[in-house]
Amino acid sequence: MRHQLGYRGNALNLPVNAHSPRGARPASPTHRVRPEYAGVAMPDLTISSTLHESGHVLAVDGEIDMATEARFQEAATDAITTQPRGRVVLDFSDLRFIDSSGLRVLIRAHKAAKEQQVLLAIAAPPPRVAQILRVTALDTRIPVFDTVSEALDASHTG
Repeated sequence: MRHQLGYRGNALNLPVNAHSPRGARPASPTHRVRPEYAGVAMPDLTISSTLHESGHVLAVDGEIDMATEARFQEAATDAITTQPRGRVVLDFSDLRFIDSSGLRVLIRAHKAAKEQQVLLAIAAPPPRVAQILRVTALDTRIPVFDTVSEALDASHTG
C-alpha cells in the first residue's frame, strides 16, 4: 500500500492496527529540539558572557522565545547575582526576536537587579526589538542605550 496524505503507518508502511512482522512498531512523532518550518530549523539562542572593568556584558544572539527563555533566564540571573552593586548589560545587537516569554524574563531580571542593587541595562536593540520594549514600556524600567560602551559608561543610580 502506498503512503497517502494523512495515512499513519510504521516504518514498513503497514497500518497501525495491522499485524506486523516481529519487531515492527508503529511510527512515533519525531521530537525536535527546535521547531521546523518547511524543513528548515528555526534559529536558536547563543549567549556569551564577558566581564569588563565596569560591568558584565551578556551578548544575546538569536531569538528569545518559549524554547530559549530558560537559558536566557539562567544567564541573566547568574550575571545579576555575581555582580552585586554592579552593572549588567544585555547586548541585544544580534537579537532577532523576543516574545512574551523573553519579556517576562526581562521583568524578572529587572526585579532581581533592583534587589541586588545592580544596574541592568539593554544595549543596541534592533529597531523591531526596541519598538517592542517601547510598546510594553519596559524601556521606562530598564534603561536602553545605543551601544554597549554607553551602557557601561552610564552613571549608576541603583
